[in-house]
Amino acid sequence: MEELLKKIKFGDEQAFETIVKTYEKQLLVIAELRIGDAYLAKDAVQETFLSLYLNSWKIKNSSKLKSWLAIVLVSKCNNILENNKFAQISLEANELENFIYSEDEFENVVENLDFKKYISCLDIDERTIIAMYYDDNYTTKEISNILHISQGTIKSKISRAKIKLKNRTRGEISE
Repeated sequence: MEELLKKIKFGDEQAFETIVKTYEKQLLVIAELRIGDAYLAKDAVQETFLSLYLNSWKIKNSSKLKSWLAIVLVSKCNNILENNKFAQISLEANELENFIYSEDEFENVVENLDFKKYISCLDIDERTIIAMYYDDNYTTKEISNILHISQGTIKSKISRAKIKLKNRTRGEISE
């Protein structure tokens, strides 16, 4: 990654494309969950990569690239949400009827369901945190730094979100 970042700083488009391909899916999941609209999420991701292209010289340590991208993405998503208050996620409740929840299986939820729809019952911060923690494997400390929320709060939100999702699979939460 170090070498790719250096090449981007000198305008290497192929290195830039490699980084886009590496992180695009992860960023798109976070953006869609944060914004709730696939088209606006794509805009946020594109703006994030544009920021990388224009500001790559600011990234001193390539090991921080993923966190830098996530911080920029969350900021872009927040800007879009402020300008597009109508963006919402819809959910068809009957899609979750047959899902059996257990604590041990929670991390496999991405493979078992359409993740975006599954976590739509959560508030915007909880959706973002759950996506970053379970789907993108960020640590609670990394999420804390990216979202500027204390690590204890991140852990609490993960715990509360898991309870909400557990209840949702049992039909106890309705839209």
